[in-house]
Amino acid sequence: MNSPNARNDAELAQRPRDGVTSLGNVGIDPRGQYKSIMTPGWPWSYGSSYDDDDDDDDGDDPTVHDKSASGVVRRSDSRTPFAELMALRPVRDGGDDFRSLTAPYAPGLATYGGHVLAQAAWAASQTVRAGFVVHNVQCLFTLPGDAERAFVYAVQRVRDGGSYCTRAVTVRQPDGDGSADGDGVCFTCICSFKRDEESSFAHQHEARLEARYGEVLRGKRPEDHGLAPAIDTPWYRKLALDESIVEQFPGLDMRKVDMSAYNAGRPPSEARQLQYYTCTGALPRGDANLAACAHLYASDRNSLFLISSAHGVGDSFTGMGSVSHSVVFHGPSQDLLFADGGRERAWFCQEAWTSRSAAGRALHESKIWDGRGRHVASTWQDGLIRVRRGAWTNAALSNKPAKL
Repeated sequence: MNSPNARNDAELAQRPRDGVTSLGNVGIDPRGQYKSIMTPGWPWSYGSSYDDDDDDDDGDDPTVHDKSASGVVRRSDSRTPFAELMALRPVRDGGDDFRSLTAPYAPGLATYGGHVLAQAAWAASQTVRAGFVVHNVQCLFTLPGDAERAFVYAVQRVRDGGSYCTRAVTVRQPDGDGSADGDGVCFTCICSFKRDEESSFAHQHEARLEARYGEVLRGKRPEDHGLAPAIDTPWYRKLALDESIVEQFPGLDMRKVDMSAYNAGRPPSEARQLQYYTCTGALPRGDANLAACAHLYASDRNSLFLISSAHGVGDSFTGMGSVSHSVVFHGPSQDLLFADGGRERAWFCQEAWTSRSAAGRALHESKIWDGRGRHVASTWQDGLIRVRRGAWTNAALSNKPAKL
């Protein structure tokens, strides 16, 4: 989701900042009242850098080297190319540990989980032989990410085979002087890579997006839809409208389809959300691993908000965050690329839904389609969702339609 890095029960002992407790990516004061997290001067909003020392002589260049031990050299904003957002440098020559160089998107009190997910896979890809492309990522989020510190990715070479290879990645955020591991492991994943191969069989469900969702898609190009909100809840969407907030999301141009007409009156399991996305900036030609990381980065955007909205409790949750996230890429590596014959950038569409919620958790699922109807990837996300007592019951009694 558009969430910080994750969260099982340990997360709910969060670090208070300025009287606000971080629950997922939303600021909630001790009385349970939502606070604006995108107001001017909010220190943990998007675009933060790891070193914001105004006393240096670097001027306004966002790519200058800072002097901090955190090692971060760039700020991010909506113009930041995806390739720059993923930038890494080795911690030591010849080693398999890498440090992030660009501050991640942070819509609230913690960083966007999709950033560490994508960058972990990118770090792992630096250790595989040419021709191996990531096809399966299984991850666990364990602590919220801190936008003021660099991520350090420790890659373990689990197995190198002739057709497949496996990497394990453990992510920490060391303290500013690099002398300690900070709060511990904030993310861990297993990445599987494979070589392209010819297959004598293939099948998929038909995309048929225009046929199924014609009432919300007909006559519109992907870029005709509005920018995806930083936080996809009713209170934030109202705030963004009232305060004319310009949505920012580095690395991708991401558009949310207004599904209100389609979802009206449907039960939660039948609600759907469509989001279109494409990369900002050019990707190195034919670099399928970097393209795959862009899809990983997109797959987490606003995911769990679909579920609270489908249940009619979009403004009633008190805790939300990813526990696990899995992505499988299905076809040959060329299906992942964002170049459309070298002429125009290609748009992809994430079709998302929820099939189950219980016991303070919910399942988010999605399929990612390309513009020609090919099923490029599938995702599954187990998320923590907690709401104010009675909110689920009240929503069910009022039979609120899903508004996404």
